[in-house]
Amino acid sequence: MLAKRIISWHIPVAMLGSVLLLATLFYLSDPSHFASPLFHLLTGATLFGAFFIATDPVSAATSRRGKLIYGAGIGALVIIIRTFGGYPDAVAFAVLLMNLCVPLLDLYSVPRPTGQPKAAPATPREPGERP
Repeated sequence: MLAKRIISWHIPVAMLGSVLLLATLFYLSDPSHFASPLFHLLTGATLFGAFFIATDPVSAATSRRGKLIYGAGIGALVIIIRTFGGYPDAVAFAVLLMNLCVPLLDLYSVPRPTGQPKAAPATPREPGERP
């Protein structure tokens, strides 16, 4: 899907990166209590969710920054739900929860249009001068 440009790399890389980062931090804090990062990456629907479920173009964020935040949020929620919740495969819940945040992500991560000149600074005018 990446090679055919059906999806972009932003969501899968951000999701897997945040899963790896948080799982590593938890594992390094107490290896006897938390699962290894490799376990979190290779079990359940983590890889399937990163490339097929989270990248759904209808419900995912649209801007590049929004896609990175969306993917990182899914990965963080996966680790939090798996570690502290009772549900071992949290990808579906994480994607649904981040889908609720997509309108806000799209609102706050709107890219500047390309090819548009920057707005000129306003110059002070004399009283009575016409624009």
